Formats: sequence, C-alpha cells, structure tokens
Amino acid sequence: MATFSSLEVGRRALLAHNFGLDVTSNNIANTNTEGYSRRQAIFSEAAPYLTQGYYIGTGVDGQSLRSFREEYLDREVRKINGKETSYENDIEIFNAIETILREPTDNNLGEVVNNLLNIFEELALQPESIGLREVLLHKAQTLVERFNSASNDLEALRVQAYEDIKQDVTKANKLIEEIAGYNKVLGLTKDRNGQDSLTYVDKREVAIEELAKLGNVTVTYDDNRTANVFMNGINLVNQEEAHYLKEFENVDGNTGESSLNIMLYDKNKELYIDIDPKAGTFYSNLKHYNVTLDRRDSSLGFSILKELDSYVSAFAEKINGFLVGAYGLNDYGTTAAPGRILFTSDSGEILASNIKVSSSVSDPADIPLSATAGTPGNSDIARSISRISQDGTFLAGQTPSEFYSNFIGKVANLANDAVNGEKAIKLVSQQLNSQRNSIMSVNEDEEAINLIKYQKNFEAASRIITMSNEILSTLVNLGR
Repeated sequence: MATFSSLEVGRRALLAHNFGLDVTSNNIANTNTEGYSRRQAIFSEAAPYLTQGYYIGTGVDGQSLRSFREEYLDREVRKINGKETSYENDIEIFNAIETILREPTDNNLGEVVNNLLNIFEELALQPESIGLREVLLHKAQTLVERFNSASNDLEALRVQAYEDIKQDVTKANKLIEEIAGYNKVLGLTKDRNGQDSLTYVDKREVAIEELAKLGNVTVTYDDNRTANVFMNGINLVNQEEAHYLKEFENVDGNTGESSLNIMLYDKNKELYIDIDPKAGTFYSNLKHYNVTLDRRDSSLGFSILKELDSYVSAFAEKINGFLVGAYGLNDYGTTAAPGRILFTSDSGEILASNIKVSSSVSDPADIPLSATAGTPGNSDIARSISRISQDGTFLAGQTPSEFYSNFIGKVANLANDAVNGEKAIKLVSQQLNSQRNSIMSVNEDEEAINLIKYQKNFEAASRIITMSNEILSTLVNLGR
C-alpha cells in the first residue's frame, strides 16, 4: 500500500509543480502586457489518510491562483487618470488658443490695434496726406482680417471640441459594453474553487481605467465580484446591463446660445439623465465648448470669444463715434456730415467674426478726419481717435491696452493652471503607478528563480515516481 501511496504523492507533486511552471511561464510571457497582474500558484497539503494508526500525507495540491491586483491602488489610479487627461486636454486647447491669438509675439491682436491708433496719431500731424490715409486703410484691413481669422479659428476649435466629445461618447459606449460583457463572462467562467478568471478581471480593469480617462469613474463590486460602474454617481454598468451615453446640444431660442450635455440615454425607457462629468476629457471639452469658446455664454465664466467680441465692438464703436460726424477732404459746402464710418458689419452688431472696413471710405480722401466741412487741415478727429489708447473708460474701466493685457493674462493664467495642475498630478500618478507596479507587475528576476525552483521540484517529483516504480517492480518479481 505504501508503494501506491508514494506513486500518488509523486503524481500530485508532478501536477502541482507543473501548475507552478505554467503560472510562472505565463507571468514571464506577459511581462509587457498592459494591465496584467502577476499570478502566484498557491499550494496546499492534500488530505491525509489513516493507516496503521497514523495519518499519512498524500502529497500536495495546486489549490488556487493569487492575483497581486490591489483594489485600493486601482481606485486611486482611476481618480488620477481622469484628472490627468483633463489637464492634458486643457493644455492642448490653451496652446491652440495662444497660437490663434499669436501670443506671446509682437504680432498679437493688441499690437494690431495699437498700430492702427498710431496711424491716427500721425494723421493728426498730416491730416491731408493721402499716403497716410492709404496706410490707415491698409492697417484697418489688416485689423479686420486678423480679428476675423482669430474668431473663425476659435469657432473651429469649438467645433473640434464638439467632435472630440462625440468621438469620446462613442468610445465610452464601447467601453461600457465591454465592461458589461466581461461581467457576464466572469459569471460563467468560475474555476473549481469559485474564483474568477483573472485574465478577464485584468481586461475589465483596463477597460474601466480607459473609461476613467473620459470622466470621473467609481466602481463597486457585488458579492460575486461583478463590477458596477458609475460616472459622477450615475450608473453606467449594472452587473451585465450596459447603460449608454449620448451627447445633446441645446439652443436657447432667445439668445441663440448653444450648450452641450452628455446624458445617460435609455431608448426603451426614454430616460435622460445629465451626467455632468467632473474630470476627464469629457469635463475639459464640455467646459471649453460651453464656456471658454462660446461667444454667447451666459454662465458668467471666462469666455474668450465673448471678451474678444466686446473688445472689437467697443473699439469699432469708439472710432465710428468720432468719424460719423466728421468730414472728408472733398466735403466742401456740406451742411450735414455724410455719416461715414470706418468699421461695419453685415448683421448690424460688429463682432470679431464679422467686422469689416466700410465701403464708404474706400477712397482715402473720404475718410472723415475733419471736425468741420471745408477744413481739410483740421486734425481734431484724428487726434481724438489717437487718444483712445489713453481712454480709461474704453471698456470695463480700462484702456484698450489694459483690457487686452488683462484678457491675455486670464488666458495665460488658465493655461498655467493647467500646466501646473498636470505637473502635480503626474507626480502623484507616477508614484501611484510605481507603487502599483512594484506589487502587481512581473519581476523577471523573481520569476526566473521561480522557474528554476519549480523545475527542480518537478524533477524531484519525477524521481519519486521512478523510485516507486522500481520498488513496485521488485515486489512483483518477488512474487514469481
């Protein structure tokens, strides 16, 4: 009986250490696999049996697999992922905005305005100079084109934010469906000890972390380890059930303001719930679409296009206000001012997007710079316009330069906040990932040692089988 017991012990040892070899080999093979958590073979002593009054061991069993995934670290990494991608997206958008505004360079929009005012200062000394009047029209056209271009580019950036949101919604829905699918698969793939397939657990976590980059995601687990996923407290995955997202654009019928929301959408139940993400690329793009790049923003936040429109409108209004009651070089014997202006638009309201040079001054001689008719040498109007640069009541109690400097300062501060926020978050992210990797990732040196250990144990178990076989053969021959 003892010989057969040794054979069983050897058989169990071969199976157990072969199991260890398989686990170690799989770890080594997945050294660079994203989201892979290293495994450890867990062994337990097999149940003994009673013989001749003693309990004799029957070997070892490969009991289970242990994963080194830590739920706490996974949760913290998900939080950081959302904040990090939010800052990264902010930086990308603010870099694009500064490029559009040509900041910081000597060819920015503020300089274009100053250049035009400087020409009026020169005309105050030579109001009859056709050459200076032509330069004035050229500078005015340059200003118009620059503001038109900046406005159009900022609008295009807003459209891109909308497209990014649509793409992210599609990506999120795919991830939501994947997570629900992994929940279903995990419910069907328990091992003999009722444990989950660690492969699908890892894949599910990778999908959840990708979703966390889009919005602030939290996860709870049922008793059977099914993951329930929430974004800003709204349930996206409930066990095997996936709830999908959809972007909705609302346009105010009175103001024309368009705003974008990401909603939980259930077609069958006609259920719409505003997700209102607080992190991730969803949060960043929604903020820029609804506030930063919305010229009709009513949230009282900092809208670049709205500020730019105010600046352009005030500037055009100031200059036109002086010119409308003035006279050109050829306005002799006129009792009433011809009402010419320098800037206009097709819609009435002058904005950065639609400002243009008025056709009424296409002839440089028609530019109304004289306060009275028949006095082409009068420079009162040109001098008054040149003084706009020192007008402390220009806009919001500031001169044009002060307003523009503060405007650019706000943009720069927001960009710096994003850069500094990203730096701080990256440090935390690196520490967290380093800590998690030290626990979860595969250590090739450690696995190489395990490989040798299991190989030696496997060879030793083979010797048990060989020796037991020789003893059994001897016993059989003795009986002949």
